[in-house]
Amino acid sequence: MPQPSAISIIIPTRDKPERLVLTLHALLRQRSGNARRIETILVDDGSAAPVEPLLAPLRAQGREVELIRTAGIGQAAARNRGAAAARGELLLFVDDDVLLSPDYVARCVALCSGRPDLIVRAPVYLLRYLAAFRDPERGLRYDGRAADERLFGERISRAMISNDWPSIARKCRHRNRFERLVSDALAQRPPRFPWLGYSGSGVALSRALFVRSGGYDEAFGLRWGAEAIELGYRLWRGGARFVEAEAIYSAHMDHPRGASLGSFDDSFDLFFARHRDPAIREVQALILADDRRPSASAAG
Repeated sequence: MPQPSAISIIIPTRDKPERLVLTLHALLRQRSGNARRIETILVDDGSAAPVEPLLAPLRAQGREVELIRTAGIGQAAARNRGAAAARGELLLFVDDDVLLSPDYVARCVALCSGRPDLIVRAPVYLLRYLAAFRDPERGLRYDGRAADERLFGERISRAMISNDWPSIARKCRHRNRFERLVSDALAQRPPRFPWLGYSGSGVALSRALFVRSGGYDEAFGLRWGAEAIELGYRLWRGGARFVEAEAIYSAHMDHPRGASLGSFDDSFDLFFARHRDPAIREVQALILADDRRPSASAAG
């Protein structure tokens, strides 16, 4: 891929406005690097509350923003809708509860330039103490109880994102079992399960490569767990390469997973049915080591 003229950031969202506002605020720090433009595409997949007002800071800064509304079609399909509307030669898929570190976008642009078969991801750190908060900025808990002083100190604010990123970086200490599995797999030579490189939030690839792969499999519907790495598997079979970037990372604002955990096995069943590769079941077992479900940040 030649030097991209634009990068499109695609964010599917549903009913996480308190986290989404922080995710979008972190984009204000991003620069396009060697690309001329950054476009942000927010796909609202049936949120109960309007998300349009959350885009105001990006628009006030003159950023290109598009809002797409869908009706509960699931993350795979929502991401496809965002990609179909994208005008950038480079796509960056970001979750609605993740903070990108400064220079994340510029680094992805630099790595992908001239490498049409490359897929870039970066380590994801888990801000696990935020799982108690419905609103991680104001410190409002899901259960309505007041947070103790230690927990209250774990809050993330827009002011911190804008003016004191090091205070957030110091909180980025924990990586869950799945994230460690991905890094270990990509570090091996040759990589073991290289298709795990298409996982988590903050995955960048050329639009041409995405289109050639067929995009996300919309049969996953509302299932959660394997929709991203299934696409990674097809990209790998098609010859794509995967790299975990250094010097950038993202911070996942933990939250209760709720009913989605119940679809984890169904998601991997569909993945396996599509490809019949025993490695898929091996990865599933590694994620669910000790017979525990992933608590907050996992494959999808």
